This record gives sequence, C-alpha cells and structure tokens, in this order.
Amino acid sequence: MSHVVEKSAEWIYRGIWRVLVEWFRVPDQPPVLPSAMQGELRVFHPSRRFLTYLKVVFWLALALVDAVILAGWMLLYWGSPVWAWILTLPALTLAIVPDIIAYIALHLMYDTIWYAVSERGVHLRRGIWVITEHTISIANIQNVSITRDPLEQILGIATLVVETAGASAAEDANSLSVGNRVIMIGLDNANEIRELLMFKIGASRSSGLGDPFEGRPSKSRQTAQWSAADLALLRDIRDEVAAGYLA
Repeated sequence: MSHVVEKSAEWIYRGIWRVLVEWFRVPDQPPVLPSAMQGELRVFHPSRRFLTYLKVVFWLALALVDAVILAGWMLLYWGSPVWAWILTLPALTLAIVPDIIAYIALHLMYDTIWYAVSERGVHLRRGIWVITEHTISIANIQNVSITRDPLEQILGIATLVVETAGASAAEDANSLSVGNRVIMIGLDNANEIRELLMFKIGASRSSGLGDPFEGRPSKSRQTAQWSAADLALLRDIRDEVAAGYLA
C-alpha cells in the first residue's frame, strides 16, 4: 500500500514541478553568484538523506494522528458498527492523502534549496512562491559552526551555521537566512564544507586590506622602475640646485 501511495505521489509531484517551472518560473537551475563573487564555484543541494530526515519527522507526527483516527474509529465501531463502516472511507482518506501532500511538500522544499560557495561568497536560494536569495561575503564571516540533533547523527547529516559580524543568538535558528547568518541544513559533508570555508577565510584575510591595488605597482616596484637615464637626470638637477645655492 505504501509503495502504491509513494508512486502516485511521485507521479503527481512531477506534474506539479513541471507546472511550477514552466508557468510560474520557479528556477530549476543552480543559482548564479554576483559577478564580483564568481570564480571557482561549488553548487549543491542538501543531502538526499535530508529527505529521509524530513520524512521520518513527518511519519512520527502522522503516526500520532493515525493513532487518534484509529482509536476514534474503533470506539465508533464499538458503539455503532454501521456508522463505523460508513466512515471507513473518510478515515482511510485522512490516512492516505496527507502522505501524498507530505511527499510533494518535502520534495518541493528539497528541490528548491540551493547552496553555492565561491572564492568570495556563500550564497543560499530557497522558496517557491517567494524566492529568497541571500549572499554573504567570505571576508565578513566570523564564525562557522556545526550542529547535529540525535536524528541527524543517526542519518549522518548536519547543519552548518555561517555567521558574520553582528549575528545574534536570538535570531530564529529555524530560518535558513536571517540577517547576518546563513544556515545550511541537511549536509552529509558539513565538516568538508566547514574546512573549505575556513581555508577561503584564511586566504581572504592573508591578502590583507593594505595590499597594493591590482594594476598599481607597490613602492618597491616603483623604485625598481627608475632607469639609468632617470637617475642621471636627477643627479644633474641636484648638481644645478647645489651650484645655484653655493653661488
């Protein structure tokens, strides 16, 4: 029964996704970072295990609802078997329809979450009706942390929290992007992404804000560019000034 329900939900989902992409212009391609932040780019969804995580949470909640429905049906059957059989179809509908709705909603959530990491920035895109894009600069990142709840530990996934200066613990941790924070949920390589970000942060800060602008030579380069003719001219000027002063 569950296999039939899942196949039906998958068929309905493909149709809904096609409508969203073609008619409502929901993007089905990876996000593109601003030109100032492009370069070597790594783009990815959450792990497929994140879908399992969402389904487990849903099934736990649905099991409670189904238990209540079953208990109510049994009480009704004990009191009035006729009405219990009449209400069997609505009860089954309440048990099956949420499965289909949840399948569609969870897959839509998964397919519309994108992460992008470049040399200069971290980018998040999410949403269906309202599409949110959030970008923070590598140079502004102050902290990168990893959190796991018990179920995430079992499934081998984690949440990566990327914070810039001014991020507050009071910000809603359930939102994927709030102010100075980007929350990358459902990663099966959170440690790898954290190390990648820390490397890029170190590379960004090691360049230093005081480095010469690209295309403008440093003082040492400017000194090295004086030719012998230039130096000879400067000596002549020095001698003329000295001669005039002595005169």
